[in-house]
Amino acid sequence: MKRAQVTPERPGWLAKLPDPWDEKVLSAAFDAFAAKGFDGASMAEIATLAGVSKRTVYERYKDKAHLFRALLAWGCRGNLPLEPPSTDLDAEEALVRQAEAVLAAMMRPESIDLARIVIAATPRFPELGALFDDMTRTASLRIVKALARRLARDGRIATANADQVAADFIGLLRGDAYYRALLGVAPVLPQPKVKVEARRAVKTLLAAYGG
Repeated sequence: MKRAQVTPERPGWLAKLPDPWDEKVLSAAFDAFAAKGFDGASMAEIATLAGVSKRTVYERYKDKAHLFRALLAWGCRGNLPLEPPSTDLDAEEALVRQAEAVLAAMMRPESIDLARIVIAATPRFPELGALFDDMTRTASLRIVKALARRLARDGRIATANADQVAADFIGLLRGDAYYRALLGVAPVLPQPKVKVEARRAVKTLLAAYGG
């Protein structure tokens, strides 16, 4: 079993939290979960890593699931779009922008680590899988469905099944590169290549639906 160690500094893409105490505790939680999994890490260990008392951690977070929810929210905040791109954009270009944002978030090493934690924990804690799915997928599905309806109205795709278009959008982004990175047999896609891959995925999607 790996011993948890505190990450030396917050990644530049991760939003700074208003309360430094929260940032310290959530950073420690990430390191503990990454080292020992959701089940193996304890609230006491997280408190020790953060340099705070266990009592104060429980005052803010009632249990590990609550703490993990806050950790996921921190990771998603400002990194996964919650609203569609500007309506001034062409619908296809808006879809490309959405693909770029989602794929960039997915391909961060910390995101891969969080996904591994959830996958390992879900057999015993299925609510974590549902939480991760909701926080990383639901907003994107809503945005892509709205863009799919625009594309259908414009005659750019030959289907009105926006739900299927959105599901296939997510599926294309979670392709071979992401799967192999998740397994640890290939490095994460470098951020400079994300735009190229995102545009290729959208072109593939539109071609499949007659665009």
